[in-house]
Amino acid sequence: MGRKKNYNRDLLIGKAMEVFRDHGFAGTSAETLVEHLGVNRYSIYAEFGSKQGLFDAALKRYDEEVLGRNFGPLEASGAGVAEVRQLLEFFGLANKSPAWGRGCFLCNTAVEFGPIDPNGAGFVKRYFERLSRAFFNALSNAMATGDLLDSVKPRREADFLTSSVLGMFVMLRAKAPASAIKSTADVAIEHLEGICILESTRP
Repeated sequence: MGRKKNYNRDLLIGKAMEVFRDHGFAGTSAETLVEHLGVNRYSIYAEFGSKQGLFDAALKRYDEEVLGRNFGPLEASGAGVAEVRQLLEFFGLANKSPAWGRGCFLCNTAVEFGPIDPNGAGFVKRYFERLSRAFFNALSNAMATGDLLDSVKPRREADFLTSSVLGMFVMLRAKAPASAIKSTADVAIEHLEGICILESTRP
């Protein structure tokens, strides 16, 4: 007869997500996990198989919850220029942002591991694709509704905005000067406005 669990799996994943986000994979020891999760090492390994297994579960949770909350509006069928602008303004708040000093968990993971996916799950690759696809969706919708100039190439613009946001994530993680982060967001917004059709010029 197996041991009765005295913990909640979902709560463990949520706590682990925060720990890994702050310390990274290599910087999070088993002792750190035990301390922050409130369970012993045996329970962690029995439930997730390994530290990597828990890390993967935390990445999946972050993708579903945090990215879903931040980029979900851009992925919606009715997304457009307004949603893109709101996202850029949100991350441009710098020290008021929830990412201040922490960055984005998946972006941090990309920086830590580079192109090497330690378990072959492809989290980082899918992360980049999701961000670019979200921007592309919003810009394509804006193109279809006549909100963007005919010369605009939504795919290229989506890649540019993805790179801009990733840069802000790194700056937020490093607590770069708030003015620099806001400037990055402001310039991206100015660029966005530059490819839009002004109301006054609409037929």
